[in-house]
Amino acid sequence: MPDILAVKQALLQLDKHAGDNWHLFEPLLQPMECSNGSFLTQAGRVSSAIYFISTGIVRVFTLHQDKEVCLDFAFPGQFSTAYASFITQHPSIVSLQAITPVNGFAFYYKDLQELYSKSHEAERTGRLLAEYQYLRKYRRELAFLQFTARERYIQLLEEYPQVVQQIPVKYIASYLGIEPESLSRIRKGLI
Repeated sequence: MPDILAVKQALLQLDKHAGDNWHLFEPLLQPMECSNGSFLTQAGRVSSAIYFISTGIVRVFTLHQDKEVCLDFAFPGQFSTAYASFITQHPSIVSLQAITPVNGFAFYYKDLQELYSKSHEAERTGRLLAEYQYLRKYRRELAFLQFTARERYIQLLEEYPQVVQQIPVKYIASYLGIEPESLSRIRKGLI
């Protein structure tokens, strides 16, 4: 069973007042478990939940010209969702897939909307979670403009050394915007 207190800690990092309204969020948490290869959200379907990843790795990807393009990863201690679909409740253009076995919790859209309508404090925490997701995306986009693929790979290794080795090379290469052969050359150059 995933650790529910890890969710509380993650929310406290987003909003120092989240502890004051934890009693409102805790009942909404639904434990979830996905096997390797399972989808949390599939393109073409509406994203109904925000996931907190306790263990495992999730990749966020889309299809572009019949090729999978990895947009992001979610690692332990992070939240993940197909945010545009979650907010609009329209079909997603991205998929979230477990690339290792994943355990964690889900906050469902309907439950969160009901909570937000009753509590401005909880709504603030939700807004801060949305801002967190936006900043992650913004930083990733800037990294493509500011850093080489080699530098982005080194940064990924520094931030998540224990889990990067569990990700297939083709997904890391796609995430970096390069071909697997280029990633192999980068790796050899780091040895």
